[in-house]
Amino acid sequence: MLKTCKKIFIIFSIVAVIGGTLTFVMTWNNIGFGDSFMRAWLSSFALCVICIAPIGGVIAMLINKILRAVLPDISTVQMNVIFGLCMAIIMESIMAVVTTINLSDFSDWHHFLYMWIASLLTALPIGIFFSIILSLIIKPKLELFWAK
Repeated sequence: MLKTCKKIFIIFSIVAVIGGTLTFVMTWNNIGFGDSFMRAWLSSFALCVICIAPIGGVIAMLINKILRAVLPDISTVQMNVIFGLCMAIIMESIMAVVTTINLSDFSDWHHFLYMWIASLLTALPIGIFFSIILSLIIKPKLELFWAK
């Protein structure tokens, strides 16, 4: 039971740090810092956790399976980096949609699309940084921890 709690805590911590940082940047990009920023950021963060946490594992499993089929002969490090980049792009795209939906009024689809793209592109360098750290350092350690 204690090991299961540790696993849940580790996953929640990773989701909180990455999701919190990225939704912070996306919320700032959408509305800037102001009186309503904290409420908007926390609601975007909560929505992203609710939307992304459950599907993140499924997406990770699918990407891993596809990459192993398409690129069977590459090294583990290369596989982890490609996996991380794919996850960053897919998960951040979803987070940008959820954040923009939360903060937009849908009165103008062109504005909505612009805000989604701007949110994604603003947070993407941070997401890529996180994906490289996760792929090269954290994922191998987590795999060893899960195996125990």
